[in-house]
Amino acid sequence: MKNKWLFLVFLLTGIRTMSQKVDLDRYTFTASFRDLPKMQIDTSFHTYEFSYESGPLMKLAVGNDHPDESIYMDGWRKLPSGAHLKVHLVMEDLIIVKSDVQQREELKKDKNGNITSKKIWYAPVLTYTYAARVSVTDYTGKSYQQYQAVNRGNQFQYKGVESPNQFMAANVLLNMFALTTIVSKDVLYKTINQLSQDLSYNYGYIDRRNEEQVWILDSRKHPEYYDFRKNWGIIKNALFRMSPNEPIDGIREEVKPAITYFERLRKEYNSNKKADRKLRYATHYLLAKLYYYLDDPDSQAREANDLILNDYDSRDGHGLEDGAARLKEQLRLNKRTTRHFPLDVASLQGPRTESLYSVQ
Repeated sequence: MKNKWLFLVFLLTGIRTMSQKVDLDRYTFTASFRDLPKMQIDTSFHTYEFSYESGPLMKLAVGNDHPDESIYMDGWRKLPSGAHLKVHLVMEDLIIVKSDVQQREELKKDKNGNITSKKIWYAPVLTYTYAARVSVTDYTGKSYQQYQAVNRGNQFQYKGVESPNQFMAANVLLNMFALTTIVSKDVLYKTINQLSQDLSYNYGYIDRRNEEQVWILDSRKHPEYYDFRKNWGIIKNALFRMSPNEPIDGIREEVKPAITYFERLRKEYNSNKKADRKLRYATHYLLAKLYYYLDDPDSQAREANDLILNDYDSRDGHGLEDGAARLKEQLRLNKRTTRHFPLDVASLQGPRTESLYSVQ
């Protein structure tokens, strides 16, 4: 009889241990927000104008095109003149360093690795240099950026269309003026496109939709399995509906019950056992990610610090702390409390009229 009771105790203990086992699995979610300017700039500035000058060869290459129309700054309105920011680009003409015919061998093999055919392709190749300078000032004359975007120390290559005929490839190089004209136009547009990306990164309001991962309880026998996943679903669905153009007050209210659940969960599973620390780690990690997208860096930093003190995969906490610090500084520099707000670019006005763009 004694042996039967011992067996029953061991069985019940084993079942309880299995039920408390904590396995975590990665789950993805998406959330939207609006990037804020990285450069410190007057927060009332929301319009820009663009001008460029180029060498004579590049002028000929452009012809009647309007490459200035391809410039953009996300979240800013472009004006022909009288804007807050003035962006100016200086493009120097290409200098051809070398011209050559490049050869490429194309081999076809059978399943045994034996060569069955060989074909030679030829392509005209130009090696060239150019230079580009950028300046960003405001309408009062204050300088924000002056830099050499491209210098003559860099060499670039243009590769023409391949041909099986070496003479045809070499013949393309005979009309150097026509070839240089094509390359010049291509270089100008590429430079303006890169400038647009740089301006949007430094000054713009780029709409983002990030895909992130969190750790979710994946032990079906754990007593919190279903409630954990149900509350995770509340957060995931709320974040999915986020829009950079809409306030997130409703999202904050929607996820409050889930936040309360996860905060209660780690108070109940508060031992120093690995399983409990693992479960608490998942809640700290999840809520830290949530607070980042709720534009609440202070709460994110708190969760990150608690994750570190929890002593399970504490390195993740340092990364989350750094993210919270960056977000807090970005909000401070832009005098904002959120990255979710309406932005009607067409209505933005230059400095000569009162800005209709209210700080959120």
